Amino acid sequence: MTTTSFERLFPGLPRIDRAWEARKAHLMTMTPAQRVAAMRAGQLTYRELCYWSATRPHEVPLVGTGQGGPGEFEWIAMFEPGIAENDEDAARQRRGEARLGAWVGNGA
Repeated sequence: MTTTSFERLFPGLPRIDRAWEARKAHLMTMTPAQRVAAMRAGQLTYRELCYWSATRPHEVPLVGTGQGGPGEFEWIAMFEPGIAENDEDAARQRRGEARLGAWVGNGA
């Protein structure tokens, strides 16, 4: 990498990461649906997921944690199996389905 005269004069100043700026710009040109699809396909980096979540949190799908409240970002919940199980249980309850374990405990 070549240094400019400005960088030689002020070596302590942070440099602009042009590749990261380009990735952010590309990410924000996508539609919300395209970002969700890219996330689910594993095409977004951790840094991109964090940036998207920080700048447009209302677009990022949430997964219920079983603790009440709005839930956790789906991309974070993918790393936490317990959260995914709680969300699945909540979905069953909304549909009126019973969990197999509940039937076993009742002797049915």
